[in-house]
Amino acid sequence: MNLNGFVLWDKEPNTVDKRGKLYHQDLKFNTNNEFKNRKIRVYLPSTYDFNNPNKRFPVLYMTDGKNLFDDYTSFVGEWQMDEIVESLIEEKVSDGIIVVGVDAPNRDIDRTLEMTPPGLTFHKFTKMSAEVRRHGYGNLLGDFIFKEVKPLIDKTFYTLKDKNHTGIGGSSMGGLMAFYLSLFYKDYVGYSLCYSPAFFLYRWKGFFELMNSKITNDKTLPQIELYVGGKGFERAFVKTTFKMYKHFKSLGFSDEDIRIIYHKEEEHNEQAWRKYVKDSLKFLHYLNK
Repeated sequence: MNLNGFVLWDKEPNTVDKRGKLYHQDLKFNTNNEFKNRKIRVYLPSTYDFNNPNKRFPVLYMTDGKNLFDDYTSFVGEWQMDEIVESLIEEKVSDGIIVVGVDAPNRDIDRTLEMTPPGLTFHKFTKMSAEVRRHGYGNLLGDFIFKEVKPLIDKTFYTLKDKNHTGIGGSSMGGLMAFYLSLFYKDYVGYSLCYSPAFFLYRWKGFFELMNSKITNDKTLPQIELYVGGKGFERAFVKTTFKMYKHFKSLGFSDEDIRIIYHKEEEHNEQAWRKYVKDSLKFLHYLNK
């Protein structure tokens, strides 16, 4: 069985759901930061059968892969995406999906710039130096995910390759990235989980103009799920997330096109986000059997 470089995640201890299997490999990424090795993590659900190529699965690509499946690789706690996938199967909501995690770089500044669309200017309160304020290279990450990682996943595993069975998701900077990719890579992705998107980090005018240039209510954009909490640091995300949501609604987007989840008592962490992912996945049509 040729898995094109992917090997089973067999580190012990781990908290990966034993009903499925987690595979991984390191890929070279032509990014602008020094950390160019990037681990790709692939969770195959319990319903995946290597002997049955006729049974194919939707794929959800997510940022910050080390935080998705295993408490021992996450420094903040995991999303429990593996358990969530299995619970959807148990509830007969889904026949299973493949979840692909793309690790972020180790340094926070590298992660921030790698998940910043090019051309945006950070607010001064971020204290980003002037030399990096306009040097985001989120386009490189978008190219990596959809033009390098996705073809490899489709070549290696039994996937449903079309955009209607391809999702993108993430939180914080990853939520911003999921939103950006929904607009600028819409030919690849049909569904988007934008959790606590960090819109507020940028000067709104420039950010809005860039994003609005790609917002067209012609059924070509993905189905978008926005989430935001309201406690502690998470309060900073509320205003701009609702502002963007209201803009979509003002353009006539339906409740099936875009939805927002707001829980004012939730903080900015994986423990909060994982509570609502199952409901988000049920909202997204590509899970339908």
